[in-house]
Amino acid sequence: MPVSFDALRTPFFWAAFVVMVLVFATDIGSSFLLGGKGEVQGMGILYTAYVDGLLLYIVIVTGLSLIVPASIQGRIHGISSLIVSLVVIILGIISIFVALGLLILMVSLLLAVPFGTIIYLAVYGHFERGAAAAILSSAMGLKFLFVILLILAHQKFLKNKGLVMLTLTSLLCGVIVSFLHGFVPLPLVSITDALAAIIVGIVGVIWALFFLILSIPAIVKAVK
Repeated sequence: MPVSFDALRTPFFWAAFVVMVLVFATDIGSSFLLGGKGEVQGMGILYTAYVDGLLLYIVIVTGLSLIVPASIQGRIHGISSLIVSLVVIILGIISIFVALGLLILMVSLLLAVPFGTIIYLAVYGHFERGAAAAILSSAMGLKFLFVILLILAHQKFLKNKGLVMLTLTSLLCGVIVSFLHGFVPLPLVSITDALAAIIVGIVGVIWALFFLILSIPAIVKAVK
């Protein structure tokens, strides 16, 4: 889903690129910020990196179209889309099963009254919900800034349905994680965080499959 057209306001575009890099870095760094003593926390935020990473990839492809000759763009786009989509699919599926295993473990402990429940509360009963909310708010703010900068770079970005849908999906993932963190009592947030990770991970894998399908015609065309 590359975007290429004339009259692109490059300063705004490159600013949007930097902002998207910051969003991706925030996703990746969230687990380190929330898991200070080794606890598995912030999986929901971390897994949004799969969707945000694909969005960053589109921006990178668009940026390359500004400096790479058109004759090479098609081949680069097809092969890179194939590689990126396969990486996201493989890592995404593994991550989903990791989150699912953790979710099953936590629920099993919680329901195993009394000793299992005590272990759950001791290990998973505390969640840095305030810090997670701050990280989510920062990421959402950066995403809205990204949208504004992208529109300022060129209004025709709004006509790219794939880019628009992926951006909306990225924002929706943040809303889902925030909602699942906030609607349960604090001792249960670790469970809903793992649930959020599974949902966001599935969304990322679905988008990666879409990228994989789109890469096939480009690769066939490049081979021919």
